[in-house]
Amino acid sequence: MFGPRINWLPIVLVLILFASIIMTLALLDFELKSSILAIARSKAQIQAVESINQIVAKKIVAQIQYTDIVYVHKDEQGRVVLIQPNTIELNRLMTETMVEVTRAMSSMQENTISIPLGQLTGSRILAGYGPKIKVKTIPVSQINVNILNKFEQAAINQSRHLIYFQIEGRIKVAVPFLDDEVKISTTIPLAETIIVGEVPKTYVNFSGSGSGLNSLLGE
Repeated sequence: MFGPRINWLPIVLVLILFASIIMTLALLDFELKSSILAIARSKAQIQAVESINQIVAKKIVAQIQYTDIVYVHKDEQGRVVLIQPNTIELNRLMTETMVEVTRAMSSMQENTISIPLGQLTGSRILAGYGPKIKVKTIPVSQINVNILNKFEQAAINQSRHLIYFQIEGRIKVAVPFLDDEVKISTTIPLAETIIVGEVPKTYVNFSGSGSGLNSLLGE
């Protein structure tokens, strides 16, 4: 009256094995994509910062002296009493820097970053081997250029006045089936001088970004 009983155990085991394989492959795929994206982000960030530093050093910093961008006022004894930015020149420098950096970032789109598949293993021996994954970089926001300054102790009775660029932007990193945004930030010395004696108690602080420079009187 009754047919042979079905042994469900092998079927259940096969289903469990199949589900385990699917979950393992999904986990490996997720980890692989995460590793690819992490390496791509790091490489793109390094390349972008190097590109910005090189172009700014060559086209901007090499052409500028401290006295081009700062007015130094002294009293009758030759002591520095006021340091004042040349706002016209600093505005010009910021605009020129934004143009040069934007151009450098745009040129990165013409090149691709290659990640050898062996690098995903974490092994130094295999890092340079295997098929290469192509990574594209695309600027996704306007470059922001700030001009900042600071005083620091240089020696006894001497202070260094340093003026520097702070440049920020964002780029998109695109690999097959994945993309992410990366923040780019770098600080580049623009000019400096040594002030002998006390730092003036009154000086005009440097504060500027984008298309304008707002000068604030600080004490």
